[in-house]
Amino acid sequence: MHSLTPLPAVRINIPTINVSEAWAPTPLRKQRLLRARLVRLYLPCLLFVSLVVNIYYFTRPTPLALPGSLSSTRTQQGPSHQGFEETNWKQLTDLVIVPGHGVYLGTGSPLDEANWYLLEQQRGEVGAFMAHVGKGVEMVKEHEHALLVFSGGKTRIEAGAHSEAQGYWAAADRMGWLTNDVFRRVVTEEFARDSYENVLFSIARFHELTGNYPDRITIVGFEFKRDRFIDLHRHALRYPKIRFNYVGINPPGDAAALARSEKQNAYDLFAKDLYGCSGPLAEKRRMRNPFMLTHGYASSCPEIATFFGYCPDTPTAVFDGNLPWLS
Repeated sequence: MHSLTPLPAVRINIPTINVSEAWAPTPLRKQRLLRARLVRLYLPCLLFVSLVVNIYYFTRPTPLALPGSLSSTRTQQGPSHQGFEETNWKQLTDLVIVPGHGVYLGTGSPLDEANWYLLEQQRGEVGAFMAHVGKGVEMVKEHEHALLVFSGGKTRIEAGAHSEAQGYWAAADRMGWLTNDVFRRVVTEEFARDSYENVLFSIARFHELTGNYPDRITIVGFEFKRDRFIDLHRHALRYPKIRFNYVGINPPGDAAALARSEKQNAYDLFAKDLYGCSGPLAEKRRMRNPFMLTHGYASSCPEIATFFGYCPDTPTAVFDGNLPWLS
């Protein structure tokens, strides 16, 4: 018998293989490599964008709060104004003036600046405009003998027939603030072209409605304009300081920079030309009357008719005629 000789052992080396790669088709492997590269490329970009967004969120100016007593009445429809209270105009004694700045175009939320006509430098100020509007309404709600006048003419041809005053009234109405108790005591003055005319023309509007001149005046405007109204316009009108008040609400931003700009571009000009009769102030009025409108206050307020065209030879000379609010 032949002896069986065992066959030599065959050693098989099995390499370690990533099964998922072994069975993955070639295109899929390429896609995975591409995705890995994209992640490495874009992840730092996403982290950078996230960092910028977070920095903006924590450092952006705090929006101005609307007056607390009014914010709960906000609506996008506005009140119906049915059954509003009648007003005895002759019993009104106090004048509240809110000078206009931008022009609300009457549709959409007044809190969205896309619904306003604004100059470029007014971007971001709509919150302050609405705070002025709300504060004015709040004051006439608190004082039953007060009349609120939104003052400002059709100053921008790009805004069409919308006046600053009309826009402020429409914004208050859109917010639901012109409730029946104040509806008749909130009116417009639609001819003023600058801050001096805001005051003088609003006094005239008060007289048109009441037959009297106001015992007290309160202006609601930018805080950085306080000195212009109190030191210059009040002085030019010879209105008693003890009966003249100013409520200032600034827009977000650098208050010191706003004050410097105000002094250079407005306060110093009116200090040299109290009634805005010539130079840059007169030119600004001309530019702010693109529709060539003319007011009729000299006829409706004959007691101060000469005041409306007063331009002394000495630009800082104060009007020395009789004024009804001094008697």
